[in-house]
Amino acid sequence: MMYRRMVIKVGTNLLVDDKGIRKNFLKSIVAQIKPLHAAGREIIIVSSGAIGLGIRKLNLGKKASTLSEKQATAAVGQIMLMQAYEEAFRAVNIPVAQVLLGHDDIKSKSRNINARNTLNKLLEWKVIPVINENDTVATDEIKFGDNDTLAGIVGSVVSADAVLILTSVDGVYDKNPDTNADARIINEIDDINEQGKNISTEGRTTMGTGGMGAKLEIARKLNYAGIPLVIANGNADNVIEKIAAGKNEGTIVRVKNEKLGPKKSYILMSLKEKGKLKVDDGAKAALLNSGKSLLAVGICGVSGEFNFGDAVEITDMNGAKLGKGMVNYSSKDLEGIKGRRNSELKKELGGNFYEEVIHRDNLLIYR
Repeated sequence: MMYRRMVIKVGTNLLVDDKGIRKNFLKSIVAQIKPLHAAGREIIIVSSGAIGLGIRKLNLGKKASTLSEKQATAAVGQIMLMQAYEEAFRAVNIPVAQVLLGHDDIKSKSRNINARNTLNKLLEWKVIPVINENDTVATDEIKFGDNDTLAGIVGSVVSADAVLILTSVDGVYDKNPDTNADARIINEIDDINEQGKNISTEGRTTMGTGGMGAKLEIARKLNYAGIPLVIANGNADNVIEKIAAGKNEGTIVRVKNEKLGPKKSYILMSLKEKGKLKVDDGAKAALLNSGKSLLAVGICGVSGEFNFGDAVEITDMNGAKLGKGMVNYSSKDLEGIKGRRNSELKKELGGNFYEEVIHRDNLLIYR
């Protein structure tokens, strides 16, 4: 299978070492992308590295830990990062554009559409967008979490044919290769929900923020969005060209689901879960088998702090994830109405009453 539109995430440990930008590595990435670009393929790069470069430029000698340190080092490093990309692609006559995104840009429907339109126009003009989170102003509360997650969200926003995460390991292992000599690469994952239960996600790279757990979680979400994800070693020879041609390299998480419509995709990929709702077996059956909305009577547990319109995850009594949706009540209000029937709540709440805690139109059930 050949992928026409790809989002490629480049990890910090690939791009940055003790001396700064790994220029030979960046040249190899550009050399692989050049023929794809010439053939009409559409490439979007999500690049880490700004914070790592800032740390080295300022000779801090350690990983940024506090929020202000991360924001300040990102401000220093982002200029260096984009200069490196601009110079590398200019050498092969390919224009690039810097795009800094924050979670609010994705959460807001109008700004989400604007981001998609901008990225589509850049691709139409044969410009390669280089995207990073706007770390200089992002706070822990509104951050995507890591650039693996950002790459998955961007893939969903632009309806990519595939998301490729380049990292410093060869793919997904059945156990932690750092501590298990017999660890083996899993070349294909056909069912991320089932196979994911048996995959160790321990360990993370020295400078990056996203471990294997984050990668598999975004793979799970992309699976529902109908977009395959590939995790591969960015140092491998011609890795991008091979994957773009549909060849097996690293680990591919294959798709079992058809692509979601715009609204369900927005709920799944663009909204952060602010809390969880635990439902009883009756509500579980109604959600999974009958396509029903979620009512207060079926809720037996509320966790997290959220407000009207926020996204929450729905789990069963055992904690298994069932779905995700946008709530009509705050967490505080739900604590007072969970497990109660609508006939009782309508009299009590009056004009503040909603029949559904989550309407089925605002609900995505994992399947």
